[in-house]
Amino acid sequence: MVLGGHLRCGAALALFMPTMFLLLSATAAAYFDFRWRRIPNWLVAATIVLSFGWHAWSNGWEGLLLSGGGLLAGMAILFPLFLLRGMGAGDVKFFGAIGAAVTYKHVLSVFVIAAFIAGVMALFRVIAARAFVATLANIVDIVNRFFHGRLKPHPIASLANENALVIPFGVSVALATWLFVLLGAK
Repeated sequence: MVLGGHLRCGAALALFMPTMFLLLSATAAAYFDFRWRRIPNWLVAATIVLSFGWHAWSNGWEGLLLSGGGLLAGMAILFPLFLLRGMGAGDVKFFGAIGAAVTYKHVLSVFVIAAFIAGVMALFRVIAARAFVATLANIVDIVNRFFHGRLKPHPIASLANENALVIPFGVSVALATWLFVLLGAK
């Protein structure tokens, strides 16, 4: 981007626009997930289409493959939690869209940051609800079920239970995306 000591305006703008769209998309998803516990399909689709378009335009077929790999990897990471009713489909689809934007090379990094943030959010939620003992008992039960091959949704710790303590994972994904961008990840 630096050519002869001068930043090329076109190159800077070409990188700035998709980054700003990614941050806007992540922020909008966080708002929708926090407010209504839903991430709209139009937002997911727009993020995927623009991510594919950007990567194809900037790196050709290789960029499109990197973006497609990010989409698949992002969805694959969260899909088991969806099957166990621990996460909604909107979270899975939107994380796939974030994967398309950051490519498969970086989707795991964003996931690790998002999982850490979600863990902190969950800890605060449990403390605020004074449900530490019940949550610990549910965790022990989930681990016990896993080691005994019972891979069905937990009767209490599930999205189907309206009384379950939940956190909006879209918020942690948005925060992780912002951190990923602000910390200078390429």
